[in-house]
Amino acid sequence: MSTVDYFIAGDHDAARQVLADALRSQGFEVATSPLGGWDVTRGSATTTVLLGAFAGREKQRLEYRLEFFEQNGELIARLGRSSGAGILGGAIGVARSADVFTELDQAVGTALTNARILTNAVHYP
Repeated sequence: MSTVDYFIAGDHDAARQVLADALRSQGFEVATSPLGGWDVTRGSATTTVLLGAFAGREKQRLEYRLEFFEQNGELIARLGRSSGAGILGGAIGVARSADVFTELDQAVGTALTNARILTNAVHYP
């Protein structure tokens, strides 16, 4: 499972908006999960089941999670990709999921940096 923790200063609601905008800029939908985090998804599960990796980069179903924590007044946003992410697309789908996760991490990091609210980011393999 790949995970990135973003340590964010400032107003938590404003930070969440920056995060949502960054995720959507990469074609992802953001939905609140029952536990208060976000389900971050893109593509079609049906198309991915039927076509596997041939569903293509934009149509392959990708699902990530964003969870929120607070530590010493700072917001921590944890973006995660499970080890099975992209499995419906076979080996190519898993590799594509990893590549897209890296691109998403870069987009989120850039957005938080440009907003001058990112204090640190920690990557876990």
